[in-house]
Amino acid sequence: MACPVAAPGLMPLCEDMTNPDILIQPLGADLAPAAFDLATSVFVASSTLHQALGITLEAYRTYLQDGFQQMVQEGLSVVAQHQKTGEVLGCLIVTDFHAHLYPTPPQDAAFAPLAALTAALAAKYRTQRSIDPGHVILVDMGAVSPAARGLGLYKSMRQAAHQRAKTRGFTHVVGELSSATTQAYVLGQLGHQTIAEVPFQSFEHNGTHPFAKITDPQCLVLAEGRLTD
Repeated sequence: MACPVAAPGLMPLCEDMTNPDILIQPLGADLAPAAFDLATSVFVASSTLHQALGITLEAYRTYLQDGFQQMVQEGLSVVAQHQKTGEVLGCLIVTDFHAHLYPTPPQDAAFAPLAALTAALAAKYRTQRSIDPGHVILVDMGAVSPAARGLGLYKSMRQAAHQRAKTRGFTHVVGELSSATTQAYVLGQLGHQTIAEVPFQSFEHNGTHPFAKITDPQCLVLAEGRLTD
């Protein structure tokens, strides 16, 4: 994907060169509700972490609503929209990782194991890195509509989000990779490096192993890469 050069902090609307009917653009308040519906639906349907905890779509939307809005307001996220139909086909929710280095426990106990898992990953990262605000972005959620899979939208949104973050002075990107597919893409094709990992089998929360049934992949991985051209 190629986008025109923009002034720092800005990003123009730009077509996905492989799919000219699809527009990759910053995610604003107008498309946030559709992006929220898509992202939550995809995660509940396909995330092994959510499935292991038996999380319902309604519960997940209630839990995520405020945090999702806060991340969108940071202005780092992007969305893929069909130019003719207006349908949101994908979204990439991006946030400043510094704000997530010390996560707080959720009020809903159903999500406590998931929060504890990501907190354990962040704790391992902190033993190796010390970062300031505005240096590292976290790709928190990436979702593509089932109807648009196979079009390369995730790659296009990644490129757009990386470029947008660079214009704002960010130098690195991290991602919490919970699926074999994303691990293969980010570690293999993007060439990012594993900085920390937490094995699903051995992770313990309140005397239980809530993710022990997940065998592929074997670990939750935090991968890091430089924001390059």
